Amino acid sequence: MDLTTLIEGIGLLGVAFYIGSYAALQTGFIRGHGYTYAILNLLGASCVLVSLINAFNLSSLLIQGAWILISIVGIIRMYLLYRRLRFTDYELKMLAAALPSLPKEQARAFLDLGFWVNGDAGTVLTEEQKPISHLVYLADGEAAVWSAGTQVAVLKPESFIGEITYMTGAPANGTVKLTQPAFYFAVEAEKLRKFMRSNAEIAAAFEMSVAGQLRNKLVAQNQTVLESAG
Repeated sequence: MDLTTLIEGIGLLGVAFYIGSYAALQTGFIRGHGYTYAILNLLGASCVLVSLINAFNLSSLLIQGAWILISIVGIIRMYLLYRRLRFTDYELKMLAAALPSLPKEQARAFLDLGFWVNGDAGTVLTEEQKPISHLVYLADGEAAVWSAGTQVAVLKPESFIGEITYMTGAPANGTVKLTQPAFYFAVEAEKLRKFMRSNAEIAAAFEMSVAGQLRNKLVAQNQTVLESAG
């Protein structure tokens, strides 16, 4: 293989990197804010730049040079951003259970909306027929759900509280009260609604998690009703 053919091959490889990365982005195999997309674009631009040895073109040179520079800046930015991302053990456990598909920077943005609380037994988290003030994630401890004066369910760790009505502002379906000291994450409902409306990807991931939570709650509620009837 002569040098000219090799250089043309490198140029075609660059085209493959360009098209492949864009196709992977559009089909959801990679994310536009991750390392992979930036690196593939950097490789594509570099290969095409090498191919200009055979057929120099100033416009193409400027485009590939700018693409390389932008990709390098993006990679450095992501490195600095990810290096600052730190999660506590409780945050990691919450994310793994509730939002496992979120990239780290989005997970950090979601967690920064709220705060962690050491709650005492008897603390009321939601009141029946009243709009919830905060969405709650129970990390440790237990809570009871009451409806019309009857206990209908017990919530275990890794449960969301208020996830059904927080988005609409509708009244809570039941009263939720801690039955023992607990550690939980809380985020103001109005603040979270605004955040979800402007972050569609996070909202979609959260809705998937909520769907699973609702199934578990229905099973637990049905079990409690059966035990009470027996």
